[in-house]
Amino acid sequence: MRIPRFYIEQALALDLTIELPTDIHRHAIQVLRLKVGEHIILFNGQGGEYLACLTRAEKRKSAVSIISFDDINRESPLNTSLALAMIKSDKMDFAIQKAVEMGVNSIQPLYTNRSIVNIKKNRLEKKMAHWQGIIRGACEQSGRTSLPTIQAPTSLTSWLQEPTSSMRLVMLPEEYPRISALTPPQNHQISLIVGPEGGFTEQEVEQLLAANISGIQFGPRILRAETAAIAGLSLCQQLWGDL
Repeated sequence: MRIPRFYIEQALALDLTIELPTDIHRHAIQVLRLKVGEHIILFNGQGGEYLACLTRAEKRKSAVSIISFDDINRESPLNTSLALAMIKSDKMDFAIQKAVEMGVNSIQPLYTNRSIVNIKKNRLEKKMAHWQGIIRGACEQSGRTSLPTIQAPTSLTSWLQEPTSSMRLVMLPEEYPRISALTPPQNHQISLIVGPEGGFTEQEVEQLLAANISGIQFGPRILRAETAAIAGLSLCQQLWGDL
């Protein structure tokens, strides 16, 4: 049986005994039905992971003792950023989850002319917490020990004005070069831009290309936005990362 992994927001050290937070307790004890003496893996995003043994497993509280540390690194040598236009909520969640599994380091939601989702200010904090929860869960599942970051949504124009040293690529359904024809990024940093359900407008495409962003094609078939994001990240990791 695979040892369950959990992200925990606190300092960890060998021989430390800690009470599990409510969410981890609920999953480990009430869902997985773990018993005293069984093991879980904890990580806090600071690198590596800790093997812990359950020393207490009660209805409302549980505790573990940390017994070993593994300085394992499952991060890709390619630093990837995904700038994804806002799409429908469930599709956005899916894209974020799979992007994390594919090794993305940062995610920037974008408002574009054809974005059909616009988060109200009074709901932004809740939405950000929701996305961060998806990121944590994807890291737990995929074995990652570092958490990608996600920024609050911003406009395409504002994002283009931000300084960057990454090679920036935009996926377009046009006759642009294939990604395999590009020169590998010397600093191992890639920013991938993906449009919304209806695609970028002609004006936005001109704006992107004028900002020295390379257009790349993704074959003869039309992909959904969430599919394009994962396909693009997969290609980047296959060519220049660790796939």
